[in-house]
Amino acid sequence: MRKFTFQRLDVLESLGITPLTLVTDEQIWTELFTPMTRALLGDILDFTRGIRETVEGDFPGDQVSNLNNHLLYGGQSGFVRFPYHSTVYRTTNGAFVVKRDGVKVKAFGWFGDYKNGNAELIFMCALRDRRFDGTKRANDTALLDFEFDDPTYNSRLAIDGKPIDASACELSAYCFMPGSRIVDATGDAEFDQFVEKPFTFLDRPELFLKLFWRAWNTKRSPGQNAVPIPDVSKLLLPAFARIARKLGYDFIQNAPSHYHVALWTRKYGYDYVDPAQAKVMAELAAGIKRLKANGVKLTRSQESWVCVLQSLREDLIPEELKMHGPKWPQDNITQENLWMYQPLHDGAKQLFPKK
Repeated sequence: MRKFTFQRLDVLESLGITPLTLVTDEQIWTELFTPMTRALLGDILDFTRGIRETVEGDFPGDQVSNLNNHLLYGGQSGFVRFPYHSTVYRTTNGAFVVKRDGVKVKAFGWFGDYKNGNAELIFMCALRDRRFDGTKRANDTALLDFEFDDPTYNSRLAIDGKPIDASACELSAYCFMPGSRIVDATGDAEFDQFVEKPFTFLDRPELFLKLFWRAWNTKRSPGQNAVPIPDVSKLLLPAFARIARKLGYDFIQNAPSHYHVALWTRKYGYDYVDPAQAKVMAELAAGIKRLKANGVKLTRSQESWVCVLQSLREDLIPEELKMHGPKWPQDNITQENLWMYQPLHDGAKQLFPKK
């Protein structure tokens, strides 16, 4: 009788259970939550945890997503395809929350009375495995805010259209000082929303320009509708890289929301994945340089705002701020992302050589 040779099956790998499941809550609290963030939240007092399978979270604002609109249990809505684990740590001044499934771990810092819906989200950090990007499976995790199924905009790292044999995870982060939102200081919810999401106002150009000039004369960069926690920009990116490297990932990636965010990640060794987008970024940098040479004084935040402005219809852009061509490639609405990457070891540099 001929002997059959069984092939090894990596069940966890085939089911999409990634190395990110190995990140501990203690690692997140001590390595990703910065000293200032932990000081704001206070000491951890106690916790509750469990498996969740619905979109509803444990308290107001704690909801997750079902971006593929799965209907479960006989066609019922409100459920997620893959259950996730949630731990809510009560702290002196709020809550430290960790959610995780097979492909993503996401942590939140809530400041205030979270149980009764009177808390601010002051910190969020996440790592997500990119193995399913460019397919509908990418949207099946309940811990997403945006879709990643578009095979053009969200393909994995590839050479000549062929994905390379390498692992990559995406980082994302959010941080703001409690009580520092524009709406808290001014009561102007519309202006607060504009600074947070300026691209959503492009369909109302007159209003866009009115709010743009208000933002132009502040120290707030686009996206900063509140004051960032000071130590996050110095500590977070290296901490993300250390964790991803320990887990055996080849690359860590990000999709920066605005020009100043891209420059921040560039300082820490990130480069642009797509040569065409790298060219656009070079054109934006050259455009800023030309504006300055023409006598336009620009602060760091204004450099970022002038990049946002280029997405407005060109005949509506003030003449002195026109760049005549390049547009910021990520509007934070559609699936088009400005993917950046950082190799985590020398071998990874050979897998995806710098273009």
